[in-house]
Amino acid sequence: MSTSLKKNVDVFNADVASNQGYMYTTEAKLSSKLANKRMTEATLEMIDKNAVTIIDIGAGDGTYSNDIYQARPQSKITGFDPAATAIKMAAQKYPHIEFSVGNLLDASTFPDKKYDVGVIRGVLHHLNDPLLAIKNSGLLSDSVIIIEPNGNNPILKQIEKRSAYHIEHEERSFSSDQLTQWCEEAGFRVERLDYIGFVPFFFPTLLTRIIYFFQPLMEKIHPLKKYFGAQIVILCRKK
Repeated sequence: MSTSLKKNVDVFNADVASNQGYMYTTEAKLSSKLANKRMTEATLEMIDKNAVTIIDIGAGDGTYSNDIYQARPQSKITGFDPAATAIKMAAQKYPHIEFSVGNLLDASTFPDKKYDVGVIRGVLHHLNDPLLAIKNSGLLSDSVIIIEPNGNNPILKQIEKRSAYHIEHEERSFSSDQLTQWCEEAGFRVERLDYIGFVPFFFPTLLTRIIYFFQPLMEKIHPLKKYFGAQIVILCRKK
C-alpha cells in the first residue's frame, strides 16, 4: 500500500473509531442525509433490474451497501474497502452482506469472482490513480456505476482548497470530461451520464431545506446541474 493511500485509510479508520461510522453516515446532519439519499436513488436507478450480484467497491462502513440491500433484498450484495476498521464495523452491523478488506488499486486483494454490477460511490476522488482504479473495476464487473463529486462545479473547487475536512481526506473532484476519458481509456463505454443533487454535505439546515425543495426543478435545467450540481453519475459497460 502506498504511503498516500495508507494515510488516507488511517484517516477513515480514525473516523470510524471516533464516530462509530463515517461522519456523513452516522448521526449525520440533515444535509448529509439528503445528499446521500439522492445518491442512493441515482445508484438504484442505474442498477439493471436483472442484476443478481452487486459489489460495492469502497464500501466503507457499509451504509451504502445496506441501502442497496434494502431496495434489492433479492440480490447478493458484497462490499470491500481498504479501511479494515470500517469493514469490521460494517460486517457487525450488516451480517446479511459479505464484506472483506480490499484495495481497488491492488487487484490481488479482490474477491475471486465477477459481479453483475459494480458500484464505485465517492471513491475515486480519494485515490492517487483513478484511471487504474477504473481499469481494475473491470476485473470485478463489466457494468460499473461511478458516482463522484461534480468537478465541473467552481464552488466545490474552492471548498476543496479551504475545507479542513476535504484537505484531511485528500479530496479532489474531477470534471465529467475527465471521468469520461478515464472510462474510455479503461476499456469502458459510457452509456449514461447525469448530474444530480444540489444539497452539499455538512450544510446549514435552513439552507438545506430551501435547496432541497427546489432541487427537482433545478435538476431539469441542464447547464445549471452540469456546473452547479453536487454529483456526477456515470453508467459504463465494457466495450
